[in-house]
Amino acid sequence: MPNLLRPAALAAVTLLTACGARQNPPTELPAASAPAPHAAVEAPTPPVLRLPTDVRPTGYTVELTLDPKVSAFQGVADIDLEVAKPTSVIWLHGKRLTVKQASLTQAGASVDVRPVKGGNEFLGFSLAKPLAAGPARLRVVYDGIASEKETNGAFRVNEGGDWYIYTQFEPIDARSVFPSFDEPAFKVPWQLTFHVPAGNVAVTNTPQLAEEARPDGGRTFRFARTQPLPGYLIAFGVGPFDFLPAADAGQKQVKTRIITPRGRAAEGAYAAEVTPQILAALEDYFGVPYAYEKLDVIAVPLLGGAMEHPGLVTFNSRLMLSRPEEDTLGRQRGFAGTQVHELAHQWFGNLVTMQWWDDLWLNEAFATWMTPRIIETWRPAWDAPVERVDSRNGALDADSLLSARRIRQPIDSPNDILNAFDGITYGKGAAVLTMTEEWLGREVFRRGIQRYIRQHAGGNATAKDFLDALSAEAGKDVTGMLATFLDQGGAPLVTASLECGAGGAKVVLTQQRYLRLGSKAPGPQSWRVPVCVDYPTGAGNTEARACTLLEGERAEVALTDAKGCPAWVFPNAEGAGYFRMQLAGEAAAKLTKSGLERLSRAERVSLIGDVRALAMAGAMPASEALVLAARTANDKDRIVVEASLDLLELVSMRLLPEEKQADRARFLRETYGPRARQLGFTPRKGEDEDTRLLRPRLVWLAGREGADPKLVGEARTLADRWLKDKRAVAPEMVDTVLAVAAAQGDAAFQQKLLTAVRAEKERKTRQQLIGALASFTDPVLVKQNLALMLDKDVDPRETLWMPFAASRNVRTQAVAFDFVTENYDRLVGSPDARLPEEVAGSMAFVGGGFCGADRRQQVADFFTERNARAPGGPRMLAQALELVDQCTALKAAQGESIGAFLGQRSAPRPPQAPATR
Repeated sequence: MPNLLRPAALAAVTLLTACGARQNPPTELPAASAPAPHAAVEAPTPPVLRLPTDVRPTGYTVELTLDPKVSAFQGVADIDLEVAKPTSVIWLHGKRLTVKQASLTQAGASVDVRPVKGGNEFLGFSLAKPLAAGPARLRVVYDGIASEKETNGAFRVNEGGDWYIYTQFEPIDARSVFPSFDEPAFKVPWQLTFHVPAGNVAVTNTPQLAEEARPDGGRTFRFARTQPLPGYLIAFGVGPFDFLPAADAGQKQVKTRIITPRGRAAEGAYAAEVTPQILAALEDYFGVPYAYEKLDVIAVPLLGGAMEHPGLVTFNSRLMLSRPEEDTLGRQRGFAGTQVHELAHQWFGNLVTMQWWDDLWLNEAFATWMTPRIIETWRPAWDAPVERVDSRNGALDADSLLSARRIRQPIDSPNDILNAFDGITYGKGAAVLTMTEEWLGREVFRRGIQRYIRQHAGGNATAKDFLDALSAEAGKDVTGMLATFLDQGGAPLVTASLECGAGGAKVVLTQQRYLRLGSKAPGPQSWRVPVCVDYPTGAGNTEARACTLLEGERAEVALTDAKGCPAWVFPNAEGAGYFRMQLAGEAAAKLTKSGLERLSRAERVSLIGDVRALAMAGAMPASEALVLAARTANDKDRIVVEASLDLLELVSMRLLPEEKQADRARFLRETYGPRARQLGFTPRKGEDEDTRLLRPRLVWLAGREGADPKLVGEARTLADRWLKDKRAVAPEMVDTVLAVAAAQGDAAFQQKLLTAVRAEKERKTRQQLIGALASFTDPVLVKQNLALMLDKDVDPRETLWMPFAASRNVRTQAVAFDFVTENYDRLVGSPDARLPEEVAGSMAFVGGGFCGADRRQQVADFFTERNARAPGGPRMLAQALELVDQCTALKAAQGESIGAFLGQRSAPRPPQAPATR
């Protein structure tokens, strides 16, 4: 499940809360006998994290009565059980559920049962006499809540004047809708029935078996029993949906549909076109057909990404739907890439499910790795292999924090489960799999995956199961290499030097942990690192590659095909290795002189990331890295340009004193302005796709950050036109136009936007307007805009990210911090807060953009106690504080070099390859 909210500040945003109860529950709930009174006994002790295994489910039969117009719903759950040994209490998960009745039968006899609370996460059922080993059935009649303020559990959305209920259960929110064994290992069949008001339709994972009229005029929808699934993969929706048929998909030609809010089916045309194509490509790779009976893809307003439920894949509606006249290349590519990820989960996660959350990477890392692997053949023009390297750079950035998780982090608390959905599990996991694939060979790796899927289809698996399958196909043990990346945090810094002598040429490799300035090594670490060195042979224009496994502190690679001493070496072929690279001595000079033009595009992107990383670590002057940014600003390759924009973190506003801010803006304006002005705000007929994708980024950078007067003036004019006529701006440029105009915006423009927000009925446009308000840089206006978060007439799910946006600008970061700390209880710190408690932990990131010891102390003072109580909070606070430490150290070490670079007026010098300093 990719979550669009998780990167950076919103790492743990999963919304949940409770709403009011419904009056007059329906009378057709199946009867359950009232439990007999128990003698006074001591309440049983609830579990701490995981359920005991002396009782396990073998299947669920659930009936839900839901009305999207009201918060409360009613449920009846019949849970078939297998009792392993006699027990006097059955523990399940349950959150915000009110048990009305409970009964239990075994061997045809009723057993008296008494519900008991087990804290916020567990429901207990105390038995009048111990159950015997063998089958039993528990029936629970209960009430629950579908919230208007969250996007997990069961939640309600008003879209176009209609009410809908959707669900998002991963990781641990099935328990807020079903009393259940809400852990991945409890993988059993489910059968669902829904009672809904007239005019509504219910959909879930499986095909519909029947639709029946109810005496009250409503409808009952009964669905087929699922294949064995854990609770987090169950999903449903209720509302007045429209359906757009797609081509039958896969080898089994399963029925495929796009499901949308009422009146929007035509907006799903692109999703309908590409979904069957993607499924076919995945079936070809896995060699195993799609396992489920249908494939519905449903648009969910406000969902923070997408989710892979078998038979009912859910998608953020803005990512999935678009009117043809408003569509953009970026949205189409975003949908397609995410759909590859979600459909890859039909094998990684659904058909084969992790045993426990410590192996979440078996789901998310593999689906993330699979995305460029499929796209490179399905849509080769999209350059997925090169973009993969840029994504790897992002994962290495996340891994530079000492507070970063391991890929396979032990799960000791619910906090650890929530923290697991991060850039380490997804991005680092995928990058390490790519490195392993290149080390073993693509076909060997593919056979290992196919063996793993075949062996564990329909069940659960662990990391050991995958490693065993891969080792069997590789003919060697891969555990030793992979475990060093799975089970420890951080990434290697591999330093390479070139030595030539009578014995020939060789590259000497050494390793240590990569750390940025401001982070201190916890102790010696080493990895088993596959390293491949590209180098010229000296025979014509040919190149060779030599590989080794770097174990311990030092290794040598003989360059046997070199004719004499090679003119250059590049010790991370195709950027496939998960490490930072540093060239020592003459190897750096040689690459700069003779090798830069010989590098592949992927290697250039890898080199750019390493240059930035070395500057952040203090291993090279920031000024040299910034020369590389200036040199690549006009590169013909879009992905190279986009990768080089990450170097601009070295001229972040927070690294500079006030008197240098004008120099920064001038540098950005002069470096990127000419090309941005040439591109302009309006696409031209016949442009290639790379130009259209690059335009918004460069115009945003030169206009918003560089304050280019021509671009700012045009943006203000276009923004005013767009407020009157939404056709006045090209769809892919709307956000850029509004952001550039708002950066220099005044109170008059702000009022226009606020008025439009309150009047706008269409969610997409309203979110664009809120995004514009979040782009202001005037502290007074930003403070006023943040008040939207407290406005009862504004959906809090549309505004929750506004303080994080404000915290990224030095002019407004103090405003964001003060707003959150002054309104903490109203936002997240009380039972009736605007936002659910699961947002509370991420609030510390509003202080993560500070750059100084005094501000760090303020963040620690306010959030330490609060984050100790917040879901996922301790690790998030540690990361926020470490970000401040790294910025503070970088500013102290590189501030002079950055200031000197910005102050110079001479032409930039050629860049240097990353070298030891």
